Parts: sequence; structure tokens; C-alpha cells
Amino acid sequence: MEIDNHTQSRFSLNNYTVYIEIEGKFIRETSYSEIENVIRDISYVRHQSTNYLSLYSGQFDFESMLTLPYWDFLFVKGDLHDNELVDIQDGCLLIISLFFVEIYDDNGGCYIYANKLFDTLNNALNLFQPTTETQRIIVEKIKYLRKYAEDEKILRRINPDEPSLVIEAEIGRSNQYIYDELIEKYYWDTANSFEKLRQQSEEQFKKITGIYKK
Repeated sequence: MEIDNHTQSRFSLNNYTVYIEIEGKFIRETSYSEIENVIRDISYVRHQSTNYLSLYSGQFDFESMLTLPYWDFLFVKGDLHDNELVDIQDGCLLIISLFFVEIYDDNGGCYIYANKLFDTLNNALNLFQPTTETQRIIVEKIKYLRKYAEDEKILRRINPDEPSLVIEAEIGRSNQYIYDELIEKYYWDTANSFEKLRQQSEEQFKKITGIYKK
């Protein structure tokens, strides 16, 4: 079996270095274990989110289930492959999205309020430099969710009028875009990548044996 030296090196502090850096300023070191915990939480959130057809935060108890500073990992640097970095950033944006969606799901009561995270998340979203065009759009969608997160007329649907209904519809579209890109597309892309690997495996098997796998 071929050894993935990049993966193996993570267990060595001398060979695997990851850290948080914002605008060129070193913030703190992190570790393989902390990165793995972030990836674990992202995988959990993605899997659970497939229970619905759009983002829904009501299924998550953030206080006990998702307690890491995910906004920090938008700024992770170090010994990471490009695809690993994008996946971590995408996943952290997904979790941050859910923090804001919870405000609308629970009509104002949420993890962000309880933990006084508005300023922290605002700063993170404003300082984050997206790695992909999709991330850039998603950050804008999250900022739209943030924009009306303290608007009682929108949250409580008090005397809805045409402008407030337009805003409500755009909130729904923002929610759906994030879901489609970070959950549904993620799983489709993952499935397609496995198919490519299967085809490559069959080609290698043929070259070695002269026959196709059945």
C-alpha cells in the first residue's frame, strides 16, 4: 500500500505546521488534532443537513455540539493542500451560515446572541479573503443574512409589506444558494470524484492483468 506522506507527516510537529494568520499577522498556532476536529464537525454538519432541502439550524444544539471557533479557520495557513484549505473554509462558512440562519429559524433567539458573537463574526467575514468565486458569493449571502438579523419587522413578520416580503424572499434565496453549493454540490462532486477513481483503478488493473474487473 502506498503511504500518503502528507497525511503521515501530520503526526510530526517538526513536519506539519498549521497556524492562524489574519492580514499577515500571526494569531496563534493550531494543530493536526484541532484541524481534525474542525473537519469532523464540518462532516457532521454536512451529513445532518441532508435531512432537509435547505439550511435549517433547528436540528443543531450549537452550545454542546459545535463549540469550536470556526471563524478562526477561515484564516488557517501552513501545510495544507489547496483542496484541503478550500474544504475547511467552505465548511466553516457553512457553519457560520447556520449560526445566522438560526436567528430566523428561532425568531431571534440564538447561539450568536447568547455568546455575543456578532462583532467577532462581522470582523471575520470582513477580513476573510475568499479562495474561490463561490466563497466570495457565499460571504455576500451570509452578510445579507446578517444585515436583517436584528430587524424585528423581518424576524417577527410584523405587518409585512412589499419591501419586507422582498427581503424575506432574498433571505430564502441566500439560504438556498448556500445549501446548494456547500451541501448538495459537495456531495455530487464527491460522488463524481469516486467514479473517476474507480475508472482509474480499472485502467491500472487492466494494465497489470490484461483484463477488466467485473
